[in-house]
Amino acid sequence: MKSQIAIVTGILLSFNAAADEEWIFGIGAGVTSYESAYKGVGTETTAFPSLYAQKGNFLLMGNKAQYTLYGNSKFQFNLLGQYRFEGYEADDSYMLNSMEERDGALEAGISASFDTHYGILSASFVTDISDTHEGHELSVGWAKPYQLNAKWMVKPSLELNWRSDDLNNYYYGVKSNEATAQRAVYKADSSMSYRAGVDAFYVVDKQQTIQMGIGVNGWGSEVEDSPIVDRSNSPEVKAAYTFRF
Repeated sequence: MKSQIAIVTGILLSFNAAADEEWIFGIGAGVTSYESAYKGVGTETTAFPSLYAQKGNFLLMGNKAQYTLYGNSKFQFNLLGQYRFEGYEADDSYMLNSMEERDGALEAGISASFDTHYGILSASFVTDISDTHEGHELSVGWAKPYQLNAKWMVKPSLELNWRSDDLNNYYYGVKSNEATAQRAVYKADSSMSYRAGVDAFYVVDKQQTIQMGIGVNGWGSEVEDSPIVDRSNSPEVKAAYTFRF
């Protein structure tokens, strides 16, 4: 998996090798806490690295990398690569005991955004390129940044996602060899999900930024009906610090 991530990152970087702009790098750390949708897992708290790199049309931020094929002050069209942090290990809860591990996935696709008076409208399509879930996701979103002063900015956002049957079934299905008396065989179909949240950004100085956010992920009926799921939504909070060189 690490080699696949390196390959995709290298391809995206090669698009921008001839650009005249200098690299801008940032590094930091963050923590996120959320209510897992899986039965018996409860609240999960995870620390993660906060990574940032930019040069010309290339941008790496967190688990997403993009290269802008066309852009102006209002519209952008991008190539997109991302890592999906979804899945579980069998020992995460009693309900997942003896289940096969479900891994995160490396995905690639396209995205577009349009800056309007009412906010930034966006759309993206990604597909699995790591042969993990072998599915797809189509997303449309809205976000509206509000600059409160020189230090603070807040950004509410809303995203709707169509998840393919392969994507849902990999993470929330139950295979015949995994079924028990308490866990019936289950095959998930495609469904809609959503994410709503508010992020706040505090600029300490030209090099340092602190980000905080709250949000909720809502799962569609095909996920909710799974015998290994006991939540219709998953609230989360997060915080991250980034230092730019």
